[in-house]
Amino acid sequence: MTAARIIAVCLSIPVILAVGLFAYSRLNPVSIVAVTELDASPDEVWAVLADTERYSEWNPSIIDSSGTVAAGEKLHNTVIFGEGTMTFTPTILTAEPGRELTWIGRMWVPGLADGEHSFRLEALPGGATRLTQQETFTGVVVPFMTSMRADLEADFAEVNDAIGQRAVDLRQTGAHD
Repeated sequence: MTAARIIAVCLSIPVILAVGLFAYSRLNPVSIVAVTELDASPDEVWAVLADTERYSEWNPSIIDSSGTVAAGEKLHNTVIFGEGTMTFTPTILTAEPGRELTWIGRMWVPGLADGEHSFRLEALPGGATRLTQQETFTGVVVPFMTSMRADLEADFAEVNDAIGQRAVDLRQTGAHD
């Protein structure tokens, strides 16, 4: 075997591994889901979700956010990440008032670690809302992120509760009117 052939084989191994991990993550995405029933209407919950400029007032996870909530637009979100923060710019895929907000965020380059994050609102009897927050992760590094799962599940539940509390607080102060 020639030296050039050995080098070519050695250089192809990381590429093959990366392609394999990417394919594996596409076939086996990691999903985090939190479902909460809120004492607020879908329109009240939507008002909280769509007001990104005020996330810092109530959101325990996204501590700073800006951008227009419309399909195709980008948000600028700063989240608590471990002992520090991380800023990312997800692209909004779906923005249906009173029904759904979905965005996709990517870590540095597409395919490394992509997360499709959604908030789905379902009207319940009596003016309540079932809020389903979900993120589905795919990408080369996703198989190595399993240790984050429990933290993210707790975080999603905390954010859902905070959304509900914010909606109730705004109703009580008349801010939804």
